[in-house]
Amino acid sequence: MKVIEVKTGMKIPWDTSYSLTLLILLSSVILLCNGQDYGTPTEDGAGGAEPPPEMARCNGIFMSYSFGSREREYPHVKNVTAQSWAFKSSAMIVNAGKEELSGWQMFIGFRHKELIVSATGASPMDGDYPLDASNGTTFVGSPNTDLKTSIETAGDFTQISTNIEITGTLFGVAKGVTPMPRTLKLMNDGWECPAAKRKGSSMNVCCKRNPKFKVKTGPKTKFAPRRHGDLNIVYDVLQSFGSNYLAQVTIDNENPLGRLDRWNLTWEWTRGEIINTMRGAYTYKRDPSECLYSKAGQYYKDLDFSQVMNCQKKPAISDLPPERKDDNVTGKLPFCCKNGTLLPPLMDPSKSRSMFQLQVFKLPPDLNRTALYPPQHWKIDGVLNPQYKCGPPVRVDPSQFPDSSGLPAITYAISSWQVICNITKPKAQASRCCVSFSAFYNNSAIPCNTCACGCNDIDTTTCNADRNPLLLPPDALLVPFDNRTLKAKAWAKQNHMPIPKKLPCPDNCGVSINWHVNTDYRDGWTARLTVFNWRDFAFEDWFVAVEMGKASPGYENVYSFNGTRVPPNNRTVMFQGLRDMNYLVGQVNGTNPLRDPPVPGKQQSVISFKKRNIKGLNIPAGDGFPTKLFFNGEECALPKHFPKKSSGHRHSISVLMSLVLAMAATFALMMD
Repeated sequence: MKVIEVKTGMKIPWDTSYSLTLLILLSSVILLCNGQDYGTPTEDGAGGAEPPPEMARCNGIFMSYSFGSREREYPHVKNVTAQSWAFKSSAMIVNAGKEELSGWQMFIGFRHKELIVSATGASPMDGDYPLDASNGTTFVGSPNTDLKTSIETAGDFTQISTNIEITGTLFGVAKGVTPMPRTLKLMNDGWECPAAKRKGSSMNVCCKRNPKFKVKTGPKTKFAPRRHGDLNIVYDVLQSFGSNYLAQVTIDNENPLGRLDRWNLTWEWTRGEIINTMRGAYTYKRDPSECLYSKAGQYYKDLDFSQVMNCQKKPAISDLPPERKDDNVTGKLPFCCKNGTLLPPLMDPSKSRSMFQLQVFKLPPDLNRTALYPPQHWKIDGVLNPQYKCGPPVRVDPSQFPDSSGLPAITYAISSWQVICNITKPKAQASRCCVSFSAFYNNSAIPCNTCACGCNDIDTTTCNADRNPLLLPPDALLVPFDNRTLKAKAWAKQNHMPIPKKLPCPDNCGVSINWHVNTDYRDGWTARLTVFNWRDFAFEDWFVAVEMGKASPGYENVYSFNGTRVPPNNRTVMFQGLRDMNYLVGQVNGTNPLRDPPVPGKQQSVISFKKRNIKGLNIPAGDGFPTKLFFNGEECALPKHFPKKSSGHRHSISVLMSLVLAMAATFALMMD
C-alpha cells in the first residue's frame, strides 16, 4: 500500500481498491447530474435544463429546427453557387397541447437546393432517399406516426414528441452564412401556424387548432386517414403468427391517365425479413445460397431454403402471366396474373387493380404476433409508363373484406399500411416517348427533339447532343433515325438550309408520335395522329391522350380510334384502339432486310375539330398543336417549335423573286 502525504500533514492510504471505489462514486454523481436533459424536462425543471420559453408557452404543437454543422464537399470549386456542402441538422415536433395528433406531417421549407440523404425518426412523404428537397419536403413519423398528449402519458416524451436527425447536401451558401429553411409548418388539416421565429441557427413555431375549421364528416379513424394519389398501394397483414405472417399487397390505379405495363415493384426489408412463399406474383431472383449465409439461415436452421422464394433485402417483384391465373399454388387470387398491366379506370376498371400475397418470415427480436413492420422505400416502374415517386408506408385503419364464407359479414385485416405513389413530370432528356409536328401548309416536318429520351447509351463524340434536329421531308418520319441521314442532308441542300459538320444526335425514343395539321377551313379543322412503335414488342390496350389548350372544346370526332373526354375538366381527350385494333405491333424487318430499313408498328387516325364559339383560334399560329401529349400515361417530349405558315411560302417567294431580279439585271446589261 502506498502512502501519500498531503500538505496538511495527513497521510492517506491509497491502493487499487480505494481508487475503484472513488471512481464509482464520481461516476454516480456525474450520472445523477446529467440524468435528464433538454429532451425530457420535468414540470418544475428539476433534474434537467429548462425547455425553451417558446415551448413552455405553447398550448398546441411545438416544432423547431436547428442547424448543426456543414463541411465542404468534393469537388472544391470557386463558384459559390456550385459548391456543395455536407450538412447535419435536427428537427423536433412536440405535442404540448391537450389533443392527440394522429398522422403528424411536418413541412420544412428548405431553399438551398438541399438533397436529403437520411433522416432518423421520420420519413419524407415526397419520395425515397436521396431526396431532392429544393422546394421543401414534408416528414411523417416513422415509426411514431402519432403524438399523444402529456396528460395521457404522464409526460412521457417518447410518446409525445419525435426528434429528427437530418443529413444531406446543400448548395450555393457562402462560408459563414447559416443556411436556414424558409418556414416550418404543420400540414395536418385544421391547424394554423404563424411565421416561424428565428434565433441564430435555430427556429421554432407553435401551431394551434383553428377553431373555425369544420371537421369533414366521415367515419372516425384510429390511425391516419387514407389518402388519394395516382397509385394507391395497401399492405395488409391478414394472418399473424409468432415467427411469420401472411400479407396482401393491393395496387390501385386512381389516375385517369396513369398506367403501368409489366410493373416491377421493389421495397426494402429493414428487420431481416425473408419471403417464404408468394401467390399472384414472383420475384426475379431465387438464390438459396443467399438465404443460407444470411441471418435467416442462422436462425431457421431446419428450413429448406431451396423452397424459399427470396431472401434479398431489396426484392424485385412482378406480376404473373395470365396462364398462371388458375394455378393451385401460385394463382387463384382476384386481380392477379395480368402480366403486370394496370390500366386507367376510365379504360377498364377491372384491369386497374393488381393483387398478390406473400408469407413473411421474421427474425428476433420480432418473434411475437404483434411485432409487425412493413417494408420501406417502395418503388414501382413499368416498361414505357409514367415515372412514379412513392412515399413511406403510413399506418391506417385495418382494411375491410367481404367474409369468405359468403355470409353478409365483414372481415378485417390485422394491420394495414398505405403507400401513395404520384406521377412525376419527366426531366429534360428523360422522357420515354416523343412527338414530331408537321402541317399541310409547310413542306418540312419538325422531328422529335435531339436526345428527347436521353443520350446516355450514345457516343456523343460522333453527334451533337445540344443541336436542334434538322428539318425533314414528312416521308422521312417513316424510317428509323439511322436511315434518315441521307434524306435530311438532301432536304437541307434542296431548301438551302445549313448542314452542320457534326449532325444532331437521335431522339433515342422507343415510341414516337406525329401530329399533322391536315386541313383548316372556316368552320373547323382536322389533324392526323400517327403512333410509331420502334421497339421489338407490341403494346396491348395502348392509348394516347392529347391536351389541346384553346382548341380543346372544339373536339368533334375521331374516325379510326375510340375517343373519350377525360373528366373532370374534359380538356383532355383519350384515344385508344378499336376492338381488334388495340395492339400496337413492334418493329419488323423490311421486305428485303439487306436493302430495306426496318418498318415500325403504326396506328393512325384523322381527328376533326370545330371552331364554333372559340374566339381568337388561330390554327397556323400554334393553336392546332397539342400543349401536352401522353402515350400510355407517359408525358411525351414536345418539339420546341411548330411549323409556321409563313416560312415555307416566304422561302418559295424569295427564291422566285431572286430569279426575277437576276433576269431583270441580265436584260439591263444586254440593253447597255
